[in-house]
Amino acid sequence: MISRSSFYSAVATCGLLAISSVAGDGFDGILGFRLVNPAEAKTVVIQRTTIYITTLPKGCVKTTYSGGAVVWKCGTKYYQPYKNRYVLVYIK
Repeated sequence: MISRSSFYSAVATCGLLAISSVAGDGFDGILGFRLVNPAEAKTVVIQRTTIYITTLPKGCVKTTYSGGAVVWKCGTKYYQPYKNRYVLVYIK
C-alpha cells in the first residue's frame, strides 16, 4: 500500500508536468529543459544552393531527418544527394 505523502507527491508531480506541457514553457527557467513533441524536435528546413560536387570529402557522416531527408555532414558543411552528385545545402 502506498503512503498518503507518496501519493500526494506523485499527484503534485503529475500536475506540474501537465501544466508545464500545456503552457509550452516547461521547466525552461527551473531545470533548463522542456517537453517537446517528437515532430518538433526533428523538423528541419533544408535550403539548397547552386554549388555541386561529384564526390564527398573524406570523413562525411550520413544523417537522415524526419520525412526521409538524407544529408551528409562534412565538417561544417552539409551535402544532399542530387542526380548522381551532391549539392551543398544549409540546414535550419
